[in-house]
Amino acid sequence: MPFLSALPSLLMLCLLTLGNAWAAAPAAKPNAAPSEPTWPQVISSAKSKLTVYQPQLDSWDGYTLNARAAVEATAADGKSTYGIVQFSAHTLVDKATRWVALDQYNIIKADFPADAKQADTWLAILKKDAESRKKTISLDQLEAAVGVLNAEQKADSAPLENTPPTIISSDRPAILVYIDGEAAYRSVEGTELQRVINTRPLLLKDAQGRHYLHVFDGWMVADQLAGDYTRLAAPPASLEKAKQAAIKSRQVDLLTGQSDPKDKIPSLAKPPQPKIFLATTPTELLVTDGAAQWQPIQGTSLLYVSNTTGHIFKEIGDQNSYVLISGRWFRASDMSGPWTFVPADKLPADFANIPDDSAKENVKASVAGTPQAQEAAIAAAIPQTSAINKSAVKMTTPQFDGEPQLKAISNTPLQYVINSATPIIRVGNDSWWAVENGIWFSATSLNGPWSVATSVPAVIYSIPPSSPMHYLTYVKVYESSGDTVVVGYTPGYQGSTLDPATGVVVYGTGYPYTPWVGSVWYGPPVTYGFGVAIRYTPWTGWTFGFGFGWSWGGNTVAMGWGWGAYP
Repeated sequence: MPFLSALPSLLMLCLLTLGNAWAAAPAAKPNAAPSEPTWPQVISSAKSKLTVYQPQLDSWDGYTLNARAAVEATAADGKSTYGIVQFSAHTLVDKATRWVALDQYNIIKADFPADAKQADTWLAILKKDAESRKKTISLDQLEAAVGVLNAEQKADSAPLENTPPTIISSDRPAILVYIDGEAAYRSVEGTELQRVINTRPLLLKDAQGRHYLHVFDGWMVADQLAGDYTRLAAPPASLEKAKQAAIKSRQVDLLTGQSDPKDKIPSLAKPPQPKIFLATTPTELLVTDGAAQWQPIQGTSLLYVSNTTGHIFKEIGDQNSYVLISGRWFRASDMSGPWTFVPADKLPADFANIPDDSAKENVKASVAGTPQAQEAAIAAAIPQTSAINKSAVKMTTPQFDGEPQLKAISNTPLQYVINSATPIIRVGNDSWWAVENGIWFSATSLNGPWSVATSVPAVIYSIPPSSPMHYLTYVKVYESSGDTVVVGYTPGYQGSTLDPATGVVVYGTGYPYTPWVGSVWYGPPVTYGFGVAIRYTPWTGWTFGFGFGWSWGGNTVAMGWGWGAYP
C-alpha cells in the first residue's frame, strides 16, 4: 500500500497497561487512575530521540489487531522527521476481567518519507524498546474504539467540497471584508448607527445609508455597502462610541494591519490607502505589490509571482496560472479566470520538483506524494491531549438566541442546536453532547446539568463534512479512570482536513455553511475569506494573511476556528 494512501480516521487506541500505554512491567492495578496523559512516549538513544504518539486503530477482527502510530524522530542537531510505525498483535480476551492482552506483538514497518537513510536505525530502536513493554487493553475501550472507527470510516468516505471560491486580484494594497451571508444590520446602543453583525471587521451604517469601515488607525467611508471606500478625515464622535462598544463585545477585528500587537499601526493618512473588497459568498483575494513580477524556479518549467505573500504560479508548458488557496489548487488560463479545481495529485509534475531550497518550497506540503505532504498528513494525525479532573472542569452555561432550535444532520439520526454559540448535538431525548475548549460534555437535558463526558457515542463520529458540526469529530475522550479523563483533539478541530482523495492536508471542508443570524450572529467554520497568504507546514500549522497581501505582511500564528468570519 502506498504511504498514507489509506490513512485511517484519526482514532487514538490507548494501549493501556491498566493506565499506562507502553509502560514497563509490572502492570498497574485495574482501578488505578492515570495522573497524566501516558502519551506521547519518548525513547532516547545515543543519536536520536523518538517521540511515539498515541496509536490509532486500523482494524480488529476479534483476534488480530492492526494499528499505527505517528513518530517524531529528532536528530542531534534538533531537526525533526515525522514517520508512521505500523504494528499488529494477537489479542487474548478475558471477558471475566474485561481486559485484553496483546500477544505476538510485532512492529511491521516504519515509514519516514523525509529521511529514509535513518529509517532502519529508528525501526531497530523501536523494536528493541518494544521487547520490554507490557501491553494490555481494556476490552470495553477496545470495543468502543471499533465502533467509533466504523463511524469515522463512514464520515471519511464522504467527499470534501472543492468548488472554487470567487477569486479576485489587486495590484495595489487591498483588504477583503468577508460578510457571512447577506449583511445583517443591528442597532448600536446609544447611537443612530447600525452595525453589520455577521462579519468580524467593524462595519457600520448611518441613517443616510453611508457605510463606515474601521481600518488601521482610522475610518473609511462609502455611500453604500459595496461602494468605493475612501478615508474619512473627520470621523463623527458616534463612530468612536460604536468602536468602544464593539471592542467590549470582543467580536471585532479592527483591521489594524499588525502582524504583531507590538508593531506600529499603519496610518490611513499616509498613502497608499487600501482598496476595500466586500464579499458575501466564499471569496479569496490575491494581492500583488504592483504588476505581477514573475520569477523562474530553478530546474522546473514553473514561474512564480515574487511580489506577493500568496502562492501564484504559471506553468510554461500549458501556459496556465495556478494558485494555492486553503491547501487547494485552482487553475485558469489567465488571472481573470474562470478558475477550476485541480486535485493535488493531478498537478504538472514540476510542482513536486520545486527545489527544497526554493522560496516556494513550502507549497510542496500541498503537492501529493512529496515528503512534505506526507509529513503534513502525519502531523495532522497527532492529537493534543490533556488529563483533566472531571469534577473540577465545568462547561459554560450555553446561551441561546431565543428558544433553542434544532436542525437535522444529513445521513445521521442526529440533530444540532443552530442558535447557540456552543456546539450541541442531540443523540436522543435524554442524550445531549457538547464541546467546549476541546472537551466533550454530556447531559440528559438541553438545560443540563452538563458534566465532563467519559465516553462519546460512536454515531457522533459519522457526522459528514457537509455538516458544520463535522469539526467536532476530531475531539475525543481517550481514557477515563476515576476522576481523571484524558481528552484531546487532532488538528481537524482547528480546521486541518485530510483530503481522502489525495492524502493532502487542506484547510476546512470547503462546504459553505449557513450561519445563524438573529439578534446575534453565530458563524459556522469557514474555508475561505482569510486571504490567499494562508499556508500550512507540519511545524507551524496554518498561518493566515487575512487579505493584507504583500503590503502589510501576514500573520505567523497558527489559529483555529476562532478567527476569520467566525465570531
